[in-house]
Amino acid sequence: MKKYRCLIVDDEDLIIRSLEQFFESHTGRYELVGKAYSGQEAASLAMKLKPDIILTDIVMPGMNGIDMIELLKDQLPRTVFIILTAYSDFEYAKRAIRMNVKDYILKVPLSEADIFGTLDRTSQTIYEIEAKENELSKLHTSRLEHMYRFRSQIMSALLQGSIQPQQIPRYCDELKVNPVLPDYCCFVIQFDDYALFQKRYGQADQNIIRYGMLNVAEETLSAKAAGFVCEIKDHQMVGFVAWPSMDNAAEVHRCCIELGNELIVNIQKYMNQIIHVGFSRSHHGWETVVEAFGQASELLGDVYYLGGEGHTYAKLPFSSIQPGDVGMMKEWLQEITNKLLPETKLEELKGKLSRIAHYAEEHRIPQAQMSALIRQFMEDVKQKIVVWKLVADPMPYVLDDTIKFEEQWKRVLAYIEDCLSQRHAPVRTEISKAKQYIEMHIAERLTLDDVADYVNLVPSYFSTLFKKVENENFVDYVNRRKIEKALALLKEKDYSNLQLSKLVGIHNERYFCTLFKQLYGLPPQKFRKTYL
Repeated sequence: MKKYRCLIVDDEDLIIRSLEQFFESHTGRYELVGKAYSGQEAASLAMKLKPDIILTDIVMPGMNGIDMIELLKDQLPRTVFIILTAYSDFEYAKRAIRMNVKDYILKVPLSEADIFGTLDRTSQTIYEIEAKENELSKLHTSRLEHMYRFRSQIMSALLQGSIQPQQIPRYCDELKVNPVLPDYCCFVIQFDDYALFQKRYGQADQNIIRYGMLNVAEETLSAKAAGFVCEIKDHQMVGFVAWPSMDNAAEVHRCCIELGNELIVNIQKYMNQIIHVGFSRSHHGWETVVEAFGQASELLGDVYYLGGEGHTYAKLPFSSIQPGDVGMMKEWLQEITNKLLPETKLEELKGKLSRIAHYAEEHRIPQAQMSALIRQFMEDVKQKIVVWKLVADPMPYVLDDTIKFEEQWKRVLAYIEDCLSQRHAPVRTEISKAKQYIEMHIAERLTLDDVADYVNLVPSYFSTLFKKVENENFVDYVNRRKIEKALALLKEKDYSNLQLSKLVGIHNERYFCTLFKQLYGLPPQKFRKTYL
């Protein structure tokens, strides 16, 4: 049960003490939060305490009770007044009643039954008013939610082409928008990190926050200009704003930036969410909405490369952005894949990878294209690593299109580093020693028996163990490492095929060339001319 907060006002100490005693026996329903001995003191105290009910004498020195009520009734519209009066003050009482004072109590004699009978009637009135206000508030909220949902459905259908622009006027009464869309700028509000938003909040909380953001956005817009806002996707809202001077491009641009910044500040302040806002150029009519939305959305592509704080983007009337060369970036990534070798260190690749990242950020390669390039590059790297057979099973990579470029690129670097470090190879001690021996004697003729003897294992068991651990038989492994060593030598100096074969312990030149071609697709000299 609600407890009603009360303030008593009278210049007679005896009356104040009597009222205090009465309230002590009714603490379950009424709380005496303050007392005052004059109208001035009561007015000041009431503004601080904001009581539900004020019981006040009429005749007091200085500011009387009627003047105090006149002063407070506009400041405290929810507070209900009860006056304390003597028979001689009845004319004052009638004046108070005309001022919508709820009731009055005779001071002589001061009856507890009269006091709390009046308080109970007053509290019931307060309860009924609050209940009616809550009902009206729920009805208003329900209508508002219906309007927001309907706007969202209609605008989404218009942007997707499900309905045509000429059909919009028939819905305008329910949408509460102008049937003729005047000169306007379209703006799109987008979460900074929607994936993080989904992880941080449950579905019910997400819906509440988005609804709150929509209300904040509408209030911010209505304080600046005419227009409206609605949801179109979980992570985006779209708005339309008509400025007073739509024919002044510079002024429109300034107003858009100002509105965008206020939206960012208010939504972060009240809803604790970071957003970005993109504005289109000036447009006219419902038939231009799709184009305007495309312009505003295009500017938000920069969010893929930025973050941390909200940003506002506004389309200048004749600005043009030079797009990056996606084909050239694809060639750069393919070049890295082609030159990726078992002996390659990540440090050797960082310069080229850094150049690619810088180019993507500088030229704002669209997110969809950049994500596709990264995904293909990582798949090519995986296939190259698998061919080496140095890594038993390259780690699976996850490329989420909802994350930003910086995080995507970190995953690329981590994946390459992990593959090159061979952290996934399940190496037994004996096999590790055998591989070290092979590397030390790569220029010699290596036999299974010799290496098995070096690691103190029976040749047949060593052969089985080697195949199990390396997923490759001993002879194939030795031949592959010899050819890989030959490639490394070929990069350092222009050796002949015969020289190379001898340097890696394969004394049959033709056999050496056959092995090289099997591994790299071309004989040594053709490979050098083509790739080196």
